[in-house]
Amino acid sequence: MQNNVFIMTKIPFLNVCKKRLAYDIGAINSRRFIINNMEYYEKLLSHQKKYKINYYLTPKEIFRTFSFTIFKNIIEQKGECLGDKIWYLKKIIKGPLILFGSDIPDIKMAYIKNLFDILKYKDVVIGPSFDGGFWVIGFSNKKNIPYPFKDVRWSSSHTLEDLIKNLRNLNINYKISQKLRDIDIFEDYCDYVFRFR
Repeated sequence: MQNNVFIMTKIPFLNVCKKRLAYDIGAINSRRFIINNMEYYEKLLSHQKKYKINYYLTPKEIFRTFSFTIFKNIIEQKGECLGDKIWYLKKIIKGPLILFGSDIPDIKMAYIKNLFDILKYKDVVIGPSFDGGFWVIGFSNKKNIPYPFKDVRWSSSHTLEDLIKNLRNLNINYKISQKLRDIDIFEDYCDYVFRFR
């Protein structure tokens, strides 16, 4: 069965994506950052036979850049909170899947392979981020598991802590994977520019 990789993002239109980051670096730079990442993901995964790249978008629209076009393998985001959106996707996809955002420039193919290797023997895999949240979550979909996102404090330093607490309380088999930085605020972006310049 094919391994599904989902990119969860808002379509990178001006003043739509990464508004908090755009406030500090400008809407054009914020949009360019997201597009650069999406183009990188496409190059990383498009020739990998074991992995299928998909887009979990809002709004669900065709999107074009100079180097690629998103016109297939698109699912529209549904749900009120982030947990509901993740859970909706998990419920409609058969087989193993991982989901991450469009603001993770440090992703490598080795990390993706490792995530799916973990899902061969764990129900859930999580990659923590440096801000107390997580940059990726994956599900093996080998069996039904209960909803693990109840009372998670999203977009806070407690997000990962709350999720792990739920997983333990629900006896869901999980493993923590590679820690990476998601680029949400100006300080994150400065770190990214310094490392990638």
